[in-house]
Amino acid sequence: MTTDLHGDFIPFNIMEDYVKIINGNYKMRYLINHRRDIPPLGYFDNAEIKEVNKIFHVFAEPLVFKNRVTANFDKSLILEEPEKPISFITSENTDKFQILIDKNNFENINVLQNTAKKLRQVYSEEISLELGMRKNLVPDPQVVITLAKYYFILYPLLKPFFAKIGEKIAEDIAEDIYDGCKKNAKAAVKKLSETVRIVRQNMIPKDKILHTIFEIPGTPTIELHIKSDDATKIEKGLQATKLFSVHKKVTSLQSQVDISEIHFIFNSKNKWEFSYLITSDGKIIGTKLSFSKRDKLLSRIELSPTKAFSIGASGIEYERNFSRQI
Repeated sequence: MTTDLHGDFIPFNIMEDYVKIINGNYKMRYLINHRRDIPPLGYFDNAEIKEVNKIFHVFAEPLVFKNRVTANFDKSLILEEPEKPISFITSENTDKFQILIDKNNFENINVLQNTAKKLRQVYSEEISLELGMRKNLVPDPQVVITLAKYYFILYPLLKPFFAKIGEKIAEDIAEDIYDGCKKNAKAAVKKLSETVRIVRQNMIPKDKILHTIFEIPGTPTIELHIKSDDATKIEKGLQATKLFSVHKKVTSLQSQVDISEIHFIFNSKNKWEFSYLITSDGKIIGTKLSFSKRDKLLSRIELSPTKAFSIGASGIEYERNFSRQI
């Protein structure tokens, strides 16, 4: 058994699963440094397992988007597309409230387990705490929170804003439901803020800013990205007025393209800023700023003698004796 510098190994059957997934109908995205807040470079295909120096490896071909044009419906946006239509793997629709953390952001298993214990104390209901993996030696601190049920608590809070613009959905949200959701949402947001405070306190490296990602499953899947060590940013970002700006942008873009997934970043002015989206046939449409960030990061990595990029996948098993779910 060969382990990496994290003490992890990938069993052969998991490698076989990787090959099937990469070569399947839904593609793994080709990312830079596991960055989900900027557009992917492309996707992976043509995977196979090879033995090199008595160690098995999964090899896959990275297919980079080459066709970059201005979006025909908005000259301020850039569009990249694959040579043929594809579908990306996306988060599964779920009704679970889930918190995903990376074990490599903790100094040892004791710190990790203590963090998990504190998180469970925050929530009276059952939550799913999952371990992810990013194969940087010491990845930047990150927590991914799948809102699921919480989304349905937050969404009715937008009723007053829907009513202002005459949307029918406002009529479908009864006053008693709205009042109940308003009360529950305030408590929910406080819990989310406390979650971020706890993980930031225990994660390494300390000199890197925490990246919080809120996943909202649905059609489309929405990702909200907050880069800050300040837990109060969560409360600011999840205010109804701020969420309504996200809703308006999603609705506006949906009138132009069929969106599978869309990403927003909470900027320094405490406003949600559209970053990029992925269409149902694999096109990437984003702001000039998001592509500029990706291009600059790519140029910097290309100069590194140990350059490497990342693939969205899970399935690492740990040499140490603890399970993937904590």
